[in-house]
Amino acid sequence: MCRLIQMLSEAYRHAKPLGGPADSTRTLDAAGCPPDAPGVVLAEDPQAVLDDIAELLTRHRVWNRFPPGGTAARHA
Repeated sequence: MCRLIQMLSEAYRHAKPLGGPADSTRTLDAAGCPPDAPGVVLAEDPQAVLDDIAELLTRHRVWNRFPPGGTAARHA
């Protein structure tokens, strides 16, 4: 589980889309990823998650996750 938490945290910090089952909120919280953040897709229907993630991946990153000039933008 530790490796999963690390991978989620790094993907989130690098503005990558994240997706999973609707009940993944505890895992995301443990990784420091707000489940309601832009680019985080959680749903009961796996096809819906896949469709949303596929669309987000066409943009490469979810830049609106971090406000311009915010702390994350300065350290990126």
